[in-house]
Amino acid sequence: MMTMRAFLLGGVAMIGCALVNSAYAGDAAPAPLKVKSVEFTATPAPSNVLEMTQPYTRSEALITLADGSKKAFPLSYHVLHRSGDYVGGWYAGLVVDRSGKPITRSAAVKGNVARGPFFSAGADGTSLLVVPNAKVDGVKGHTVFLLNHLEYETAADNIDPSKPPVMLYAALPMAMNLSVLDQDPATWQLTPVKMSNVDFSGVDGLWIPCNGSTTPWMTHLGGEEYEPNAQYFEKRPLEPMNLYFGTLGKTAAQGGANPYHYGHLVEVKVGPDGATTVTKHYAMGRLAFELGEVMPDRKTVYLGDDGDDVIRAMFIADKPEDLSAGTFYAAKWTQTEGDNFGAAKLSWIKLGHATNAEIKALVDKGIKFSDIWQVASAPTPGFKPVYVYAGTGGKSGLSYYKLKPGMEKAAAFLETRRYAGYLGATTEFTKMEGQAHNAADKKLYTVISYARKGMLDGQNKNRPRDDIKLADDPKDLTCGVVYESAMIGGQKDLTGAAIASDWVAVDMTALVHGARQQPVESDAGRYDKCNTDMVANPDNINYSEAMRTLFIGEDSGNHLNNFTWAFNVDSKKAVRIFSAPAGGENTGLKVYDNINGHAYLTGNVQHPGAAEDLHKYPPQIKGELRRLVDERGIVGYFGGLPAMTR
Repeated sequence: MMTMRAFLLGGVAMIGCALVNSAYAGDAAPAPLKVKSVEFTATPAPSNVLEMTQPYTRSEALITLADGSKKAFPLSYHVLHRSGDYVGGWYAGLVVDRSGKPITRSAAVKGNVARGPFFSAGADGTSLLVVPNAKVDGVKGHTVFLLNHLEYETAADNIDPSKPPVMLYAALPMAMNLSVLDQDPATWQLTPVKMSNVDFSGVDGLWIPCNGSTTPWMTHLGGEEYEPNAQYFEKRPLEPMNLYFGTLGKTAAQGGANPYHYGHLVEVKVGPDGATTVTKHYAMGRLAFELGEVMPDRKTVYLGDDGDDVIRAMFIADKPEDLSAGTFYAAKWTQTEGDNFGAAKLSWIKLGHATNAEIKALVDKGIKFSDIWQVASAPTPGFKPVYVYAGTGGKSGLSYYKLKPGMEKAAAFLETRRYAGYLGATTEFTKMEGQAHNAADKKLYTVISYARKGMLDGQNKNRPRDDIKLADDPKDLTCGVVYESAMIGGQKDLTGAAIASDWVAVDMTALVHGARQQPVESDAGRYDKCNTDMVANPDNINYSEAMRTLFIGEDSGNHLNNFTWAFNVDSKKAVRIFSAPAGGENTGLKVYDNINGHAYLTGNVQHPGAAEDLHKYPPQIKGELRRLVDERGIVGYFGGLPAMTR
């Protein structure tokens, strides 16, 4: 007899396996539909165990064409692969060392060691890249590639079987998978036919990659999140990356991993033969990068800085499509309204100009935190108070800093958040996640997943600045918000110097937000702290020009099941279009209006059923229901949409 668990997990697997294995080999692509408007019907929230434990959508896209006729297209969610799957010669999510060999045991984590091999369930940033005239392994026809990076491993078995699993956040180097895809020209469905790990040995490995974006020139731009605190790791070994190099126990000065090699934006290009070229952009600063979002000028990039007490940043490259050199700015929030999640004018502080080569040379020569800063724990003449998130190995807090002579450039690009605070930028933003843009209206969208702590009026404590003072109920604010900014040209920084971009954000106004949950009678939403029928704790966002829709994925501890939403920027209506398994986060969200005649929305599910995400729920959730969830991370996409244009 088939058990309920087998039925549930088997049903989920079937969703991902019903794919037509036929290569796109030059067939004429369908012409994109010229549309007037696109609306989505709602997917209901889960109301039973079956729905709580599997990914699903029941939405349709209702398209009004330019000629006034209407068509309906049902969405379908497809699993390309799960962590640990063997796909065309490689294992999805496999964590390897510098030589490409699987890591078989972790470093000690609070006295415990985990047993590998490790297959990360943390599927995150994803790019679908179209490479014309691609020829992989001597075979033409595969023009679509998928890059997805893995943020972290949640947990793994202890090498001592008598002890519980080891929690592994930030305890391992991480990986990025490259998949070669078949695209069926008749059914639009995608099938992975070959997989490999991207080789990061030439850039010192990959550290906690979070979200990512697809550049206009068809490369993948991923962010390394929660940069290692160089002050802390100056005298301590950075063991996750020492695992990568085989240098356990060594500090950077002793030949171990250097914290300044991590916390950067990473660009990956795929060539026609499927070979990858990897670049770490030291010129784009060092933060807890969520992602970098490139504007239509192909020079201006907005950067999400995740954590509490962080900044919002802007990079302007010297040349289009070349992120190896440019100028870095940090924002100052001047509040105009405290209610309704607040509103503000933005001004910009120039931190400096640099090239990748300049900053990497400083790191390779062994620059240390103590070469850049003098630090005091109490007010000291000549020192400035700065309250910021310090990165992995540290926390948010107040310290007093004095920049050492000649260290302005090093501070700007290796100690970016501290230096921004040192120069007077706003450092009270919390959980700044995704960025997206609307080219037609010149609007920028920025996520604050949880508005809390220093962003709240009266909660600044010993922070030396109080720029952000949100006055709404904290229980509403903690459900998160997406802000909208107008972007214009002709702007100057706070010194009066011209900013060389026509895409400068000048304000922030709340566009869509969550709210506390009111008491509910039904099973749907009974475990949610934020309103089930509103966006809660947005994280990934991406915008479709053709659909005029902002897609929003949740990373919420306030919704038992995280949702993906379609927010129409004209009607201002948010519609739920997807529900992830309990404990899973919606990641890898990116919309493509036309790939060979079809539209796609990539969407992954990170760490479904993870114990750390469900431990605060009642026993029937963290115990009974969790056991029914397939805990392997999902890399997938939404299909069923035709290519569209305006």
